[in-house]
Amino acid sequence: MSRTDRSGLVLLAACLGLFTVFVQTTQTIGTLGAVREDLGLDSADLVWVPSMYTLVVASVVLGAGAFADRWGRRRIFLLGALAMAVGGVVLVFAGSLSAVLAGQAIAGLGGALITPSSLALITNAFPDPRRRAGAISAWAATSGLGLALGPITAGLALRWSTWHTAFWLGPVIAALAAVAALLGVPESRVEGGRLDWPGQFLVTAGLALLIYWLIDGGHHSYVGGLPLAAAVGAAVLLAVFAVVELRRDHPLLDLRLMRDPSYSAALLLAATVLFGFVGLSLLQVLWLQQVRGLTALQVGVQLLAEFGTFILASVVAGILGRRFGAAPLIVVGLLLAAAGAALFATVEPTDAFGGYALSLVVFGFGCGLANAPSTALAVGHVPRGKEGAAAGTVNAARQVGAVLGTSVLGTLMTTRFEERLGALGRPRPQDVAQAFTDAVGHAASVGAVVLLCGVAAGACLLALARRRGGPAPAAHLPAPADGGAEVVTLPTADSRTS
Repeated sequence: MSRTDRSGLVLLAACLGLFTVFVQTTQTIGTLGAVREDLGLDSADLVWVPSMYTLVVASVVLGAGAFADRWGRRRIFLLGALAMAVGGVVLVFAGSLSAVLAGQAIAGLGGALITPSSLALITNAFPDPRRRAGAISAWAATSGLGLALGPITAGLALRWSTWHTAFWLGPVIAALAAVAALLGVPESRVEGGRLDWPGQFLVTAGLALLIYWLIDGGHHSYVGGLPLAAAVGAAVLLAVFAVVELRRDHPLLDLRLMRDPSYSAALLLAATVLFGFVGLSLLQVLWLQQVRGLTALQVGVQLLAEFGTFILASVVAGILGRRFGAAPLIVVGLLLAAAGAALFATVEPTDAFGGYALSLVVFGFGCGLANAPSTALAVGHVPRGKEGAAAGTVNAARQVGAVLGTSVLGTLMTTRFEERLGALGRPRPQDVAQAFTDAVGHAASVGAVVLLCGVAAGACLLALARRRGGPAPAAHLPAPADGGAEVVTLPTADSRTS
């Protein structure tokens, strides 16, 4: 098999794997109403159905990147595909809340393993920075495709069958991703050094507590008993993690990389993109369902205007990135995303699709334009052989940004809505719709401000990097400082079945 054919299979496997990670998110949101009705859940229990998946992905994804570097990126990718398939099957046959949460947790583990390993496979298979940028753009576009098809598959399942049926898609695509990986994806890993087990425990536990605080606090209180204890525990564990990592020769997360302003900017911008994209998408889904009264399928179809332009912009970013570089695309993309969020903040309860379609298109295009370049900027500033760790770090930043987007913007919307309802006394249906719309507009405005602040902070860091004359891209950097050698093993008939 030629190198080009192997690269194509790597990209195919990585994109199929990432598709399962993101389709799971919006499938779950699209089926929430049916799950609540079928299992008789209250709001406090229902919130953990999508949150359990996010909690596991966000807390495990950083360590998963390091595992991929040391144990083999293809091996970790295959384990992730297996976990994603098993989690989907559990959801298909789930008949209780505990089974649903178990399925979401198993699928979350799969998502945490797939996300950094798929990106590491791409960066290893495409050493040329220009070809790598195009491949990462295609990989990032797949996330938009998954987000777009999730509500549609959920809506079709609810129309013709039950919510369980929607979750068959994940196992099928995960199986296809595994087949593509077994057929032609070479194994790659870094020889030398040891896994940082103390760092693994500290960062996983610290991130898990942090995400729990963000999720539970967003629906109850950030300063209430258990959430506050989780926040304090997260702060302590992550502080100890930083001290431990700075003293190790082979750290899980090389905090010294943060000295490079371009790398720090990439992490900040990646988190900002997902904060806006996931947070505002949640607001849009809620508004379309609660105010416009659309079904899950109708919501999915209308949001194709946003997710479709997200995919288109990801492709455009891959082309323009070769000419202009990542930084200008990220800045322009986030500015467009902020403009789209601000436009959506002006929506009215009586607006038809034509009244808010432009906001969806502008917002989706802006996020798509910034998403892939922010990831490419991060993995382009690490030494060869550290791709998995870098992928884990940038994806951990993305996941934390996504959780912040849903928890912060969701809390702002809920709080404003309750305030407006309390001031109305006995509201009429049109008053409730107006109050909900005003609350969504308030949260969307805050989202636009956060996007602008992210642009400003990222631009300052990138300007600082230019003044310092930042390091060369990863492909031109010397071998890893730990002396580890990059080992690439082409798949054989035996290795494909191992």
